[in-house]
Amino acid sequence: MKASFKKKILISIASTAALLLLAALGWLLYFKLQFSTYHDDQYKFSIKYPKTWKVVIHPQANAAVAFLRPKDTALDTVQENFNVTVQPVPDDIFTLAAFSVRIKTQMTAVFGQNINIVEDKPLKWGWREGRKMSFEAPQPEHLKMVNAWVLSSNQAYILTFLGDMNKYAKDAPFVDEMIRSLQLQ
Repeated sequence: MKASFKKKILISIASTAALLLLAALGWLLYFKLQFSTYHDDQYKFSIKYPKTWKVVIHPQANAAVAFLRPKDTALDTVQENFNVTVQPVPDDIFTLAAFSVRIKTQMTAVFGQNINIVEDKPLKWGWREGRKMSFEAPQPEHLKMVNAWVLSSNQAYILTFLGDMNKYAKDAPFVDEMIRSLQLQ
């Protein structure tokens, strides 16, 4: 009698685990299907982006593409966006570490005392080394900026998300997937 009870419990646990695994796989598939792929032949890269976001190709010099998230309401003061910028690596920069210091210096110069660095870590794109930094600037508009970059030959590929820091939890999975998806050709 005890053996059959234990067997029922094990079957129940295994069934629950299988259902949870199926649910997780279903969610992952649903999440992945929400993306399209943008290819840029001029700057030689591709990146995934949410299908509902607007694509603006080459909006300005060195800006390869901008992806604009739809506003939540007409009262939104910040238009969440994700940009890919490609620029020459300055002649005095020889390493990723030196480029990273330059980015951090530029960000603190722009925002001054109103900026908090909340993340600063290495990042890998295949065999390439990169860097990711997240900033919050609570004043004046509660901004959240996520920057990730990688150097390739003499080019810097800089990915930048800018949005409302109070809404970032909703955008974070999409931003992370976009960053992970960058492919250099």
